[in-house]
Amino acid sequence: MNKLSIGYLYKDELNLYGDNGNIEVLAARCLRRDIECEIVLINKGKLSAYDRLSGVNLLFMGGGPDSSQKSIYRDFLEEKEPFVRDYVASGKTGLFVCGSYQLMGDYYRSADGTELKGLGIFKAHTVHFGKNKPRCIGNVRARLNNQISSDSVFKSTDFLGEEVLGFENHGGRTYLDAGVKPFAHVTYGHGNNSEDATEGIVEGNCIGTYFHGPVLAKNPHLADYLIAKALDVNELPKLNDALTTASYTASKKLR
Repeated sequence: MNKLSIGYLYKDELNLYGDNGNIEVLAARCLRRDIECEIVLINKGKLSAYDRLSGVNLLFMGGGPDSSQKSIYRDFLEEKEPFVRDYVASGKTGLFVCGSYQLMGDYYRSADGTELKGLGIFKAHTVHFGKNKPRCIGNVRARLNNQISSDSVFKSTDFLGEEVLGFENHGGRTYLDAGVKPFAHVTYGHGNNSEDATEGIVEGNCIGTYFHGPVLAKNPHLADYLIAKALDVNELPKLNDALTTASYTASKKLR
């Protein structure tokens, strides 16, 4: 089986609510299957020939407070943009959480009307309404969209069902362009904007989401799906996940 090579963007700056746990889950579930897993740290500055994403088959970028997002913003737009754009367009696998999900969209409009340009890879935009609307915060549950749930790879790796769980805390509200598929449909919580019951976005084999938790710790079936997609295999060896299943079942009851 091929090696899983994870490109980890801005590890030190974007690690809100333990988002680095997603990397730990991916690595641990590979280790338990004797799948080689390499983590390529991609920091600010010019990319070397080694880390220009050509050898990466799973790209991850977490969330962070406004100060951290500002610190990587220029580098992300100017240095990393062409590589990330080519990566997504090539059909490779990726996961972008909260702040990075927003930066992958068209723009972020703050409460004072200032607009922060995004990469425009995800066809969505985010607006912060300030005190006019409360933050979207709390536990959240959602059902995967049918593009993922009907995927034969998901069907072969799924052992928990089509529901995904997480924790959200965001002031910005994201709106998808017409015809764009969400990652999931909210059954409890706020999701993208607390208005249309959408959560996150799917672009090719890349997912944007507001789910912290970390999302892959709460949803190991999603972790396995991403691993299989990244390795371009139809199934993975089964694991003894009794404890994981019990944790997932308990989390479904959280309010």
